[in-house]
Amino acid sequence: MTHARPSAQPVPRSPFGFVGRAGRAARALTTAASALALAVGALTLAPAPAHADDAVPSQEYFSYYYLDSAREKGYTGKGVTIALIAGPVDTSDPALQGASITDKSRCTIEASPSEARHSTDMAIILVSPITGVAPDATLYTYQTGTEESKSGGSCDAPDGRQLDTYGNLINQAVDDGAQIISVSQSVFDGSAQLKWAIAHALSKGVLIVASAGNSSSNENTTHLGRWSGVIGVSAINSDGTFASYSSWGEGVVTTAFGGPFNSFDPTTKAPKRVNGTSVAAPIVAGMLALTRQKWPDATGNQILQLLANTSLNPNHAWDQYTGYGAASLADLIHTDPSQYPDENPIISKPGGSEPSAQDVQDYADGVAYSNSDSVFPASYVYRGTEEITAYAPYGEFSVHLGTSPRYHRK
Repeated sequence: MTHARPSAQPVPRSPFGFVGRAGRAARALTTAASALALAVGALTLAPAPAHADDAVPSQEYFSYYYLDSAREKGYTGKGVTIALIAGPVDTSDPALQGASITDKSRCTIEASPSEARHSTDMAIILVSPITGVAPDATLYTYQTGTEESKSGGSCDAPDGRQLDTYGNLINQAVDDGAQIISVSQSVFDGSAQLKWAIAHALSKGVLIVASAGNSSSNENTTHLGRWSGVIGVSAINSDGTFASYSSWGEGVVTTAFGGPFNSFDPTTKAPKRVNGTSVAAPIVAGMLALTRQKWPDATGNQILQLLANTSLNPNHAWDQYTGYGAASLADLIHTDPSQYPDENPIISKPGGSEPSAQDVQDYADGVAYSNSDSVFPASYVYRGTEEITAYAPYGEFSVHLGTSPRYHRK
């Protein structure tokens, strides 16, 4: 179904309930689409600001979302673990000094300067003690290759498998205890491994947040948001209008501030402003870390319900540009998610998506099965009745035939 771009967009409120300056500036979303096609997964450039010449530049999203007020109220992401799947992060960056960051990569990526800068910027948005959305959260980083980077062979396992696939890294992040996974890259992966890795995450209540792309087009098939349960994020401008560079599609669940973000040129180190859904996605991931901190007993499904029911489209109606609307930090913090059912509201996206609710339940019950090697992580325990799994080398997981809790439910 084709949707017209929404005509109005409420703006985020502060943790004290005040409407930001964007509410006074403009509330209408633009309907004109940009004809400029940008590189997939890249940030868009904006003129460099004169003030962004310090080692740690200020960031507009910090005031836009009243993060100083959130910190004053104690909402800092303390006790929450976020996983960032990206290139290598430069933890020596001045903006990351004092942040809790641990590299959990399965191999080492030789990233291009632009990829390394991009990954470092994503970490800054998430956990910088100065400008991060969730400064006290723990960040685990997982390196994956892109068209601009390479592994130098370290990501090639002896048996021919790639260690830095999104499926492997999502599985590892879940097993490492991450509660939120943030991805700001295009994902050209439709594998069974990725499908079941997402089912693994959803079965454990782990939230996956992913950027929608920057090509001013429907990029649903080339981003992680295409998958069920994944929070696809598009971008809005600081005045609340839909960003002309932002992609959209059936996988979009919410939208957030996409820039400008004050960064540095990876080669010259000169100040540079960038925009992109790559900025919006970690902002949402950081918001969800604060939400997790405030509501530690809520299930992953209830947090997803909370996001869908408090995002700012009129009546929380879904559309392919902004999902359910702009994410509202105030409402995420102040609305008790226990009022919502423990049911995933985005398990089936418009047009159909995988994994299905049954797939997630099958994984949780240990009856999911594949005759392809390396689909399931070593942590998986097969508890179904397919006897072939007891001797076929289809993975490193354990087999306990006939022990699924499904067989004992009334």
